[in-house]
Amino acid sequence: MIAIVLFAAGSLIIGERPGFDAGGAEVAEHLGEQRTRIQVGSAVLAAVGPLFVWFLATVTSLTRSEGPAARRAGAVAYGCGLIFITLFLADVTALAVGALRPENMVAAPELAAALRDFEFLAMGMAAFAAAGMLAACAVLALRDEAIWPRWLGRLAALAAAAYLLRAGTLFTTEGPFAADGLLGLYLPVAAFGAWVLLAGAGLAINARRGLTRSASPPS
Repeated sequence: MIAIVLFAAGSLIIGERPGFDAGGAEVAEHLGEQRTRIQVGSAVLAAVGPLFVWFLATVTSLTRSEGPAARRAGAVAYGCGLIFITLFLADVTALAVGALRPENMVAAPELAAALRDFEFLAMGMAAFAAAGMLAACAVLALRDEAIWPRWLGRLAALAAAAYLLRAGTLFTTEGPFAADGLLGLYLPVAAFGAWVLLAGAGLAINARRGLTRSASPPS
């Protein structure tokens, strides 16, 4: 839950950016003008990493008391989630690199454009890993009836389908499937973030209930 809050905060700090179809000179100018905001926002986004791994590790640990099939699904969720967060941090690093020496970006605007393209397309490459994580979590809830209620499993399946749309960013620079378009960015990210937020809340509530039960005196 905290990871999603930090992601939203970091994105707000970085603020609006040039469109994906913008030229390198415009991107370089933006990096110079918003250098401090981008650096602070990137640091906040980097903090998402360990918290997201904590979420994945919690899911995996909760499958240990289930059957072999549930443990395999938990391992798939963990592995796909690690691939996703690795590419996400590579995305953030590319943004931070561009802001570190903006004068170099101005001198070589094609370099600024290349870094921006890598940044966005890294998350297009991560689409299958993110969808795999969500699908594995859906399997845990729907097939194994583990960790989360079935309704959250159905939402995970829908979020997986929505995030797969982000793979379209690999093929275009404009339109709804572009890296800053409705289907290339906003819908997949909203679906993924909303599900992780709800899933994290479910884990926290279940943990609190477990602590309450363990603290209750025997009847």
